[in-house]
Amino acid sequence: MPRLIPRLAAAAAIVAVVLWFQPEIVEPSAKVGGSGLNLRSAPDTRADRVAVLPVGTTVEVQRCLDDLSWCNVRHGEQSGWVAADYLIARADGKRVKVGEAGKELGVVIETAKPGG
Repeated sequence: MPRLIPRLAAAAAIVAVVLWFQPEIVEPSAKVGGSGLNLRSAPDTRADRVAVLPVGTTVEVQRCLDDLSWCNVRHGEQSGWVAADYLIARADGKRVKVGEAGKELGVVIETAKPGG
């Protein structure tokens, strides 16, 4: 039993160091452009509409399809898919469409459609 406590303390120290050095994942933010944007349950115009995001709404871009046509975003408690061309972000002080500059913005790219 006396050897158990130092071993537990060493294991806890190792876990703490590993957690300390984990990279922080920062999801880029973007604003809804145009006249509003449908938040959908899947990356398809026929998918169920979860909500309509008004113009100017800020969302967190979680990931985009590799062709940058659709992005999965989060706004508050809601998440879903939106057409990437209607998301506007800032890059080097300029406004850019996520659908055109998503990779440069550091967006996580999904190589296949969900469920496919």
